Amino acid sequence: MALTKKELREIETLVRRAQKDDAEAFGEVYDRFVVPIYRYIYYRVAKSEAEDLTETVFLRAWEKRHTYRKQKGNSFNAWIFRIAHNAVVDFYRTNAKTDIVELSDDLPETRAAADPVAKLDGQFEQKKLIRALRELPEIQQQVVVLKFVNGFENGEIAEILEKSVGAVRVVQFRALNRLKDLLEKSEKNSNKSESFAFKTAEDV
Repeated sequence: MALTKKELREIETLVRRAQKDDAEAFGEVYDRFVVPIYRYIYYRVAKSEAEDLTETVFLRAWEKRHTYRKQKGNSFNAWIFRIAHNAVVDFYRTNAKTDIVELSDDLPETRAAADPVAKLDGQFEQKKLIRALRELPEIQQQVVVLKFVNGFENGEIAEILEKSVGAVRVVQFRALNRLKDLLEKSEKNSNKSESFAFKTAEDV
């Protein structure tokens, strides 16, 4: 979610209006951020919780809007994503056991070939990816989702996480290596299961 300088200026203007209790301006902020925030949360919690948590983020942002101050290293973009991160952390603190991640059918198909078979295959691959993602340490999950789901640049991720760009690169490198290992392991297990099922069918 790399924003242009023009978009950043527009957002700052809307936020200043919202801080003067302009609900309509905050509604425009909501419209700009609701999908990116939802996607960030969706990959971190069960589908059944993602929508409620997204609304919680914007409720908190409205309630805390007067505490936001534009300054170096603290754009509104980073500010609201930190609220989203804290909402996810709070969710896990109050829910020691969480549901298995379920996939939603309303996520857009972005691949060139969107035929029914390809779509089912894509959802299966996405399920494996989400399971693997949830096995990563918290900070690695954040970096992967912000980078590859939300499309943030490393500098923006560093701002959101309040870390250096170098530290973000290191976390990203380790996360991708770990994800690769987890997905390869998952693929091997799937192949073993398929082979066992095939042999069993032959015996019938």
